[in-house]
Amino acid sequence: MIRRPPRSTLFPYTTLFRSVVGNFRRNIGISAVVAQKSMDPIQKLFIDKVKEYAQKSKSAGGKLVDASPEILKAQKEEIERIENQFGGGRSGIDLTKFPTFNFQDPTIDPIDMEKK
Repeated sequence: MIRRPPRSTLFPYTTLFRSVVGNFRRNIGISAVVAQKSMDPIQKLFIDKVKEYAQKSKSAGGKLVDASPEILKAQKEEIERIENQFGGGRSGIDLTKFPTFNFQDPTIDPIDMEKK
């Protein structure tokens, strides 16, 4: 004979307690992140720098941000070297654009089963 464990009369209360504790943990986790944003000075400094860089990048118009003439010259030389190495530049191929592929469908010879 198999004995069943006795049923607890506190069963509904324990599940209620578990759900309340779970919701409390979940809410504490969310509010801790929100509270930490205003309290952590390192994180605030990082976010400020990211916003500042985004603003500078937008005003630069797609070019390098805070680039000196030496850096721009080195970048131009590097792009020219890559163009010469991979066939761009003089041949009219723009290596900064994504290539276009033109695939042609192969011609398939029909199999004539009646000739056999």
